[in-house]
Amino acid sequence: MPVLAIGDVFGISGRREELLAALTTAERDAAAQPGCVRYSFAATIADPDHFVVVGEWRDRAAMDAHYASEAFARYQFALDGLLARPSELTEYAVTGAARPVASGPMDPRDAD
Repeated sequence: MPVLAIGDVFGISGRREELLAALTTAERDAAAQPGCVRYSFAATIADPDHFVVVGEWRDRAAMDAHYASEAFARYQFALDGLLARPSELTEYAVTGAARPVASGPMDPRDAD
């Protein structure tokens, strides 16, 4: 059963570049692990020091292996002194998924 992990990372203002470097490395390392479907960090619009992480794993065993990996331990150590408060993470077991499909061609005026 696929597993999703969605979390918030709260950086210290003024240390954003250091945090970005740590997040970039963690994103690359996690995405390379067996069973990782996706692993991405994104900055929120309202607060550039608040990041959201989305991890999708093939199953619980793959996600647990990620949390037990040396790469994840390095990520945790890299965060030392860069966070304004503890990160928050929620894990979800996925029992089904659907990808919506457009019912017709997109109106070109709606394109980004």
